[in-house]
Amino acid sequence: MTRRDWTRTVDLMVRTWGPKVNEAALSFEARWSRSALRSHSPKHADALEAALDQFDTAMNGGSSTDIENAGTRLCRGYAMVAAELQTARVPEDAYMVGRDPDSKLEIIIAASPAAAARGREVHRFAKSFTPDEVARLIALDERAKKITAVKAVFPGAEIVGVTSLEPSDVGIEEGDQ
Repeated sequence: MTRRDWTRTVDLMVRTWGPKVNEAALSFEARWSRSALRSHSPKHADALEAALDQFDTAMNGGSSTDIENAGTRLCRGYAMVAAELQTARVPEDAYMVGRDPDSKLEIIIAASPAAAARGREVHRFAKSFTPDEVARLIALDERAKKITAVKAVFPGAEIVGVTSLEPSDVGIEEGDQ
């Protein structure tokens, strides 16, 4: 490979196909997981996986033509599966929404920034958190730690309502504590 060919290949990898593939992937991954795709259409999931493998192979030693062909194929694949899932009205599963009926608080839990952004598009007033942030919040609060301990013993337990008790709510006067 000549220096010129090598420069062209690196340029295609870094400036062209890396960003193009990322953009195509995000349009899919902001809304659905690969698991949702596999459940809906194993054939399309396999085809997307093959295109991803071909792109990875091209990026790790292929020629500029290999990169261009594999990048084009992968971008088309992402667009096709996103259109397929949207047409089939497959529920978006890249993010989860939680609601507290009492406070009307609505949160989005999403592992990727793209999924969080999509969740905020659909649920305008929701606040988004990563799974790690939710874990940190639970670790900070003593009440949440107690709930976590209960869930360890009763894995199917669900929080259906929360009340905060003050000592006076249970008949304890200020001097009795």
